[in-house]
Amino acid sequence: MQKLFSCILLIASFQLMAQEGRNVSEYNLNEQGVGLFHHINGKVYDPVSFFPEGGSTPLIGKKEFALMYDQVEYFFANAKNMKTFLTDPLKYEPTYGGWCARAMVVGSKIDIKPEYFTVDGRRIFFFVNSRAKRFFDRDIKGNAAQADAHWKRISGESPRL
Repeated sequence: MQKLFSCILLIASFQLMAQEGRNVSEYNLNEQGVGLFHHINGKVYDPVSFFPEGGSTPLIGKKEFALMYDQVEYFFANAKNMKTFLTDPLKYEPTYGGWCARAMVVGSKIDIKPEYFTVDGRRIFFFVNSRAKRFFDRDIKGNAAQADAHWKRISGESPRL
């Protein structure tokens, strides 16, 4: 087990060195550095669980599978999802720092509800409600382009593709 965690830490450090241009000060985090998209109503969600390889259903993360990655703490439902996250963190981190993708289309930062999400390839978009999700999903490519431009202006980060 210790070898597994040593390997995970090594992978995380390589990913961390390869990543540039992050501005976590604009992310939707609480005071402890936990992504608010995870920490809603006392529940902490596993970011991998939203994707097909994690089951496509939001799962509650557990403290025993917590991981601090580049100043943000993530919780996972199991060791497998934590390991999956470390293979490609940029894929599993929420787009637009965990803010509502529909709101970002107009340059606003609004909290989200994790049950409203869309996975599009390597990106996950979260929304405040079903109406925002329906709006965004009607033209994912066009809306994402507008939201990407606003997120770049707000955070300085390039879009994660």
